[in-house]
Amino acid sequence: MTLRRLELPTSWGPLLISGGSRAGEGTLILLPQLRLALDAGRPHRALPPMSTVLVSHGHLDHIGAVAYWASQRFLGAMRHGTLLAPEAIADNVCRLLELHAELEGGRPYDVEVVPVKDGGVFTLRKDMELAFFATDHWVPTLGARLMWQKHHLRPELAGLPEAEIVRRRLAGEEVDETLLLPLLSYTADTGPGLFTAHPEALDAEVVLLECSFWRPADRGRAREFGHLHLDDLLAIAPSLRCRHLVVLHPSRRHRLAEASRIVHEEIEPRLTGKAHSLAVDWE
Repeated sequence: MTLRRLELPTSWGPLLISGGSRAGEGTLILLPQLRLALDAGRPHRALPPMSTVLVSHGHLDHIGAVAYWASQRFLGAMRHGTLLAPEAIADNVCRLLELHAELEGGRPYDVEVVPVKDGGVFTLRKDMELAFFATDHWVPTLGARLMWQKHHLRPELAGLPEAEIVRRRLAGEEVDETLLLPLLSYTADTGPGLFTAHPEALDAEVVLLECSFWRPADRGRAREFGHLHLDDLLAIAPSLRCRHLVVLHPSRRHRLAEASRIVHEEIEPRLTGKAHSLAVDWE
């Protein structure tokens, strides 16, 4: 199927996000510019080119396509891949990939499984890193913030002629300063406990946030299974300072038209930024 696609303006530049999310069926979030996948719960031919995959937890709708990703990279003679997994399940993920490789003929996939944990950091590339936080789900689950290392001129040097700045740089003076900015946050599956345990999870220009249940009768189900209810999202929406809120993971109890209407008519008016949806019905 065709993945949904967002092109979001950010201070980093236009950020491309493609994918789809449906509770119980699959969550697949791709950042093609960074060759990064946030969960791989559904096979799609756009997934194998991603050289790094973050698995937030072991539920099948978030991990179901990791063997497909590894196999397709092997068949396509792509270079080394990295799979980031919560340390609580990393050994099992390794066994899963080893078993699939055996079923396909015994040659191991060229994939490194890297255990990650709450508070840990993984360097994605020179100017980007992933900072991990535990979410409020009923199995060990990690979300991540994508931190952008931005270099810019020291404020006290603003207004100087360019030639003078070049002269100072050549003389060995530090004319730039580095800021680590939260570009994107992916909260994976979570209940509202995340908001008090890790308030920084909502501090990013782009926030990818699940909302699995939308109807009053499902509040208890949301609590039982560690998911957000619409009431939870509406309660925090006025305090969110993100430029873009991307809503994910609606239950199959809800039609997509219903979810889309609520995102734009009930959630977005409470935000200072824009609301988007990556909800899909997987075919």
